[in-house]
Amino acid sequence: MTLTTAEKYLLITERIGKKPMLRTRFTSQSYFVLAVFLDLVADNVIQIQGNKVVFDNDRQLPDYLTIFVKELTDCLAKDDQLTSALKPITSWDIANQTYDGIGAQLRAAKQVQRVIFQNNLKPHVIYEPTDSARAAVKSWLLDNFNASVPDTAALNLFEILAQMDALKWVITDEQERTRLLEKVDRQSALKQIKSISETAAEVITQKRFWLDSWLS
Repeated sequence: MTLTTAEKYLLITERIGKKPMLRTRFTSQSYFVLAVFLDLVADNVIQIQGNKVVFDNDRQLPDYLTIFVKELTDCLAKDDQLTSALKPITSWDIANQTYDGIGAQLRAAKQVQRVIFQNNLKPHVIYEPTDSARAAVKSWLLDNFNASVPDTAALNLFEILAQMDALKWVITDEQERTRLLEKVDRQSALKQIKSISETAAEVITQKRFWLDSWLS
């Protein structure tokens, strides 16, 4: 199974700098796991039926989703509403396990380089996208934004970047960005994606406030 949204998100988002985006930054990590969630919705592993979320336990998923599956299953056993189903996206453990799994796959495809990053005296393996891989994702996004029927993964990534206010880093020209925003917003398939992403943004914000209060 290919998690296209999550793969493209890693390639376009991961930066090393002072702090790797997907190893140390809570919000970036949470949206990375949201990308996985949206990929599973697109593949009907996760289904939203009215206000109820259903997870297909019979589908074979990658080994690096074991923590995700466990936490999602536990959440749905207590409450099958979307807000509950999205709680796992704020899990550090899920983000890190998924990152290692997808990162290894992208490395095998020569789209990332394995880099050791030292943070708080602890070394971390970082998968740094190659310049060509990052450029390819931008081209793929723009091609889909201009298509009459964009790929679902492109719509997923579009909405994630919109929620993060990060589209401006992908489409730098403001007029072009506005034109594409208006065009993509007319896609009927975006309605459910937007609903999931907006709920996810609330879950992420609540968890961030909790973390801030706990750490202060």
